[in-house]
Amino acid sequence: MANSRIIPWIIVTILLSVFSAAAQDSPGGAYKPGGMWMPQQIAETHGETLKKMGLQLDPQVFADPLQFPLNAIVSVGASASFVSPEGLIATNHHCVRGALQFNSTPQRNLLKEGYVARSRGEELYSGPGSRVYVTTAVTDVTQRMRKGIEKIKDDLKRDKEQEKREKEIVAEAEAADPNVRCRLAGFYGGLKYYLITQLEIRDARLVYAPHEGVGFFGGDADNWMWPRHCGDFALLRAYVGPDGKPAEHSKDNVPYKPKSWLKLAREGVKEGDLVFVAGYPGRTQRLATEGEIEERIRWSYPRSIAMSQKHIDTLHKVADGDEDLSIKAAGSIFGLENGEKKSQGILQSTEAQGIVGLKQKEEKELMAWIEAKPERGKKYGEAISKLNALLADERKDRETDEAFGYFGRGSTLLGAAMSIVRMAEERPKPDVEREPGYQQRDWKRMEQRQERMNKTYADEIEKAVFALYLKEAASLPAAKRPKILNDVFGRGEVTRAQIEKQIEAWMSKTKLRDLDTRLKLLREAKLGGLKKSGDAFIQLALRYRPYQKEREEKSKRLSGAMNLLRPVYYEALLEMRGGNVAPDANGTIRVTFGTVRGYRPAPGKPVCKPFTNVWEMVEKWGKFRNEPPYNAPKRAIDAISAGRFGPYATQEAGGVPVDFLSDVDITGGNSGSATLNARGEVVGLVFDGNIEGVASDILFLEETTRGIHVDVRYFEWMLDAVEDAGHLLREMGVEPVFSKQGTPSAR
Repeated sequence: MANSRIIPWIIVTILLSVFSAAAQDSPGGAYKPGGMWMPQQIAETHGETLKKMGLQLDPQVFADPLQFPLNAIVSVGASASFVSPEGLIATNHHCVRGALQFNSTPQRNLLKEGYVARSRGEELYSGPGSRVYVTTAVTDVTQRMRKGIEKIKDDLKRDKEQEKREKEIVAEAEAADPNVRCRLAGFYGGLKYYLITQLEIRDARLVYAPHEGVGFFGGDADNWMWPRHCGDFALLRAYVGPDGKPAEHSKDNVPYKPKSWLKLAREGVKEGDLVFVAGYPGRTQRLATEGEIEERIRWSYPRSIAMSQKHIDTLHKVADGDEDLSIKAAGSIFGLENGEKKSQGILQSTEAQGIVGLKQKEEKELMAWIEAKPERGKKYGEAISKLNALLADERKDRETDEAFGYFGRGSTLLGAAMSIVRMAEERPKPDVEREPGYQQRDWKRMEQRQERMNKTYADEIEKAVFALYLKEAASLPAAKRPKILNDVFGRGEVTRAQIEKQIEAWMSKTKLRDLDTRLKLLREAKLGGLKKSGDAFIQLALRYRPYQKEREEKSKRLSGAMNLLRPVYYEALLEMRGGNVAPDANGTIRVTFGTVRGYRPAPGKPVCKPFTNVWEMVEKWGKFRNEPPYNAPKRAIDAISAGRFGPYATQEAGGVPVDFLSDVDITGGNSGSATLNARGEVVGLVFDGNIEGVASDILFLEETTRGIHVDVRYFEWMLDAVEDAGHLLREMGVEPVFSKQGTPSAR
């Protein structure tokens, strides 16, 4: 296409999923649930289907991510969307936990209490490093990234050449506009590349987040489960300088004026209605090889679950009973619990559905197709054999590689020291030769991470977590331990007491707890000076670095080899299926559609209804005696008990609807995504999936995979009848029924 801003996708006809099961009837006609579609695919491939399902828009509106409604979809580290002309942003409660944590103290714990800004002047800075990204251009750079790489025979040189090209492309784009942030996104294992250009807004502020007993009602016990009664919604606002351009946080900044914003629906959805989800899904592995999938199922997920549980237990043991430590540990605990439960669900689903066997079958079909014609075997066979052999060889050192990661992962102070040492290495180089993550474009971010560290760091947490990870690394036989561990502790048995004594010794000889010290070293330190440093963690980082370099080179060689082999694998898959293969999610904007719909969790089980309501929430609240995580605030319970529902209640939901189900296709990163109706209006926000469907990261299971959405009517009701935040509703175009709060002052 002439307009380089519009993605010139290579797929003309796309199936909804490579591995989806048979089609099933829906209220709008036959369709196959599943598929995280690139914008143009919606119009080109699914336009007629969507019209039959009730779409009241021209399908072409989804073709361009830079036009309404997709240009109102933004990223805040999670998915989000503009919902007012004054830069107001809707997302999930759990997506603003960092802002809540940053602004919390033992005296005012916003993680528990929530927050409502009654005026613009009360809106709280989300903290250093908080960002709002607005996509402004998407450009195909495949030719530039891939031209001639097959002529580079050395894997390491090939990887370095592609890294160089990527940095050059990004540097050119960012030089043209200092207010944007760019990245390259690879599709089909590097068969295609696109440059994503986004306006980088650097001042995001917290406007509203409900009480934890609303925003995370049910806690980890209900996470990934249905039925849910969770009000997982929140509001941020994007701020820019007085000139309308992105600026660092300042009292002089003003609300950003977006080109487009979404409207809240006047009517909610009902069972069978068409819905869309637009957002930035993170990663799926549906097109990975059978060997990669089996590795994750048989080894990676079980290891991750076990280690996550130990980490969670350690944090609870340290932090429980101490309000300050609980605030500092809250983000880590939430992330670990969320990931662990999802991993458990994936293992259960893959076992129940026989997913590894299905993946093996698919790969056998691919190889049979390749071997059916000599020209295919010549073109694809050798490359795929090499790919599988390379992946198998990589698994030989997995225990040692994992333990090496434990050594670095367990310590916040060592992490800071490593950043300082790496910056001292990289700073003297020309910027284009610096490692990704250490270029000048990254320096401010690195400093902001150090600033934010003070909100989560505590000696008690540092000692306990570092000891946990070092002990896990030391549990390997000496021959499998990472060299750095044997370097520090020797090759004999390493006891917990030895580890704790060593950590105490390191921590007694460091100044890296101090922010000013870390920032000064990050900005100015030279390797020669660091080698003379008496700081124990700097010295540990210097000992760690040579071993890290070995692994970095190993990783780059693997990447260089993969840059040739993976595209061949995907090209074969595309050819076999006539181009009917959707790329895995990779953090770029995607659109998925489906219907509001319940499901049967397992054969013989009752069908789950697609809506929950506030009365069910009160029932849970009473059953668990208002104890966490079912401790909804009294003001919400009182409003429900009094029947203060107004226009927000529905007969179908049996009261004010709280959450609903749909068969849309989502994954991590979709949290906060706007859920749109057939008119393109907001009817909810995605915040979770069901435990029976989480294995859809590997294989979409259309009968059981469901997205869980918080209903916009619950959001509106909470702001109106419970929070007295009518000023926020009016800004979003909704006239409140109960709230007396007027229009806020500008400052």
